Amino acid sequence: MKKSLLTLLLAVAMAVPVFAADKGAMEVDIKAGIPLSQELKEEVPSKNETYDVETTFSLGADFFYYIDSNIAIGAGVDHIFSSKVKYGNGYPGEDKISYTNIYLQAKYNFVLNNDIFNNIYPIVQLGYGIFSFDVDTKYYVPGTKIEGENGLYWAIGVGTTIKENFIVELLYSFDYGKTKAKGGYSLYPEIDTTYKILKLNIGYKFNI
Repeated sequence: MKKSLLTLLLAVAMAVPVFAADKGAMEVDIKAGIPLSQELKEEVPSKNETYDVETTFSLGADFFYYIDSNIAIGAGVDHIFSSKVKYGNGYPGEDKISYTNIYLQAKYNFVLNNDIFNNIYPIVQLGYGIFSFDVDTKYYVPGTKIEGENGLYWAIGVGTTIKENFIVELLYSFDYGKTKAKGGYSLYPEIDTTYKILKLNIGYKFNI
């Protein structure tokens, strides 16, 4: 009976978070990301279309400040490099999109009694997405210029810290924006866009 009780207590101790970070502690990280899936949705009054996007990568950096032993708030920036939109239907153009996201964020560390995986944390981000839309205009009426308009960015995800400094995150993000045609002629002068990415981030953090 005592042995069973001791085993149960040890199991609870392994599962319950411990407080590893001090209030007021700070950390920064740098990270690279690879999309596991991504798509661009375009919406106009008469129809909606969703397109695949070629695989790209991202680079970013974060800052966190611990307002409590487990709760950290901060800010970050992440640049998603230019990638071709797969329109299909025989469209020969090389239209490309990219985003730079600037955001505020928060995470909650569930610290683990494990020498390899130090913690698990849910993370949320909310900010502003700077949209770049590089259009192959040779397939448009001469004089047509199409620009991307910036919009809201948000993301949710989960991460872990490995061996104190290495981080791995799985993040699902949304960028909202518009494309607007100026001059010349376009069938759709304004299109609402939503760019969705499921992305794996790998990085390294520094405690300061």
